[in-house]
Amino acid sequence: MSFNRSAFESEFAATPEPRQVRITWNGIASLWAFGYGAARVACAMFEAQRAANPEDPPPELPVGGELLTGTRFLELSVRLTKHRFDHWVDWVPGPDALDETGPGAEGSQLFLGALGWIRRHEFAHHILNHHELRSGMPADSKAQELEADDRATIWMKSGHTAELERQFRVRPLPSEMELERRALVILVGVIRLAQFEVGPHGKNTTHPDAVTKLNAMIQRLALAQDSFATETLSYLVKVLIDPGADWPADSESSHAIDAATDAMIRLNRRRINAG
Repeated sequence: MSFNRSAFESEFAATPEPRQVRITWNGIASLWAFGYGAARVACAMFEAQRAANPEDPPPELPVGGELLTGTRFLELSVRLTKHRFDHWVDWVPGPDALDETGPGAEGSQLFLGALGWIRRHEFAHHILNHHELRSGMPADSKAQELEADDRATIWMKSGHTAELERQFRVRPLPSEMELERRALVILVGVIRLAQFEVGPHGKNTTHPDAVTKLNAMIQRLALAQDSFATETLSYLVKVLIDPGADWPADSESSHAIDAATDAMIRLNRRRINAG
């Protein structure tokens, strides 16, 4: 997962010589900011959605508060891949290792969980001997990326499953709750890449686009219709590409998985238009 930006590079990579996983400072910093932003955005939008009357139009998003702070963190995530920061910015809270509750703690959990999945992805390249098998063709490189995604997701899923026959909105069993937690950090780790694809010059010829990756991982995770992880995915895509739109428009379903599908369709359209 590499995005070159001038003299600075946000990178998580499996290198053949020496055989190791390389993570740059820009990559760590950008992922940290995205995790903190995602936690704030998801919490603010989740609370607004739950407080709304289902018979009323979709709720208006709050202009300030944690949602604003969250979107600033997402902006910082992109900036950290382009610029070296010699001093901390004053428009987002600084890192605080003692923040054990609230959005700060949730942001840390998303960051560390997403980092864990990304590391598994890079280790999978070594385990699957991708460097020895690499042909140099873009299609083969993309296939290897999806294979590493799948292996990392299997490791992360670790036997946890959703109870697919569970009635809608019935509290999941502990195994499904743990699957949701793990699915959430995986999806956050991948949706971060969409930030680069929806902007100018975001095309990447060696890696699959974020929607292709997300679709494959959602299938592997086999989440329930009311999955909180996929609901959060739809929130993050909304904020990234079109926070003022009616999402999903003219939909007869309130299932989270359908909202995520609608979000990925819109994300793919934006990516194509940006390219």
